[in-house]
Amino acid sequence: MLDSGMINKIQKAKQYAAEPERIHFESLRAAIDGNNGNHEVEFADGHWRCDCGYFAHHRVCSHTMAMERVLGKMAPSEAAEIPAV
Repeated sequence: MLDSGMINKIQKAKQYAAEPERIHFESLRAAIDGNNGNHEVEFADGHWRCDCGYFAHHRVCSHTMAMERVLGKMAPSEAAEIPAV
């Protein structure tokens, strides 16, 4: 049986999840298994980064766009600058 402390924590977690505007990403790192190799994607200091060659020249790539799609509304604010296709 759950104690009252755990029940309160679960309720608070549900509240936070229902109010995503309360969550602010400061950094995020993920590995993506791409078709042509693995890549590291990171969001830090307000900007996306990826170690793939395309990102180095265009400041956006399929890997960063995939992260934005996976995160949906929770994507860090820079994501709004990328057009949806």
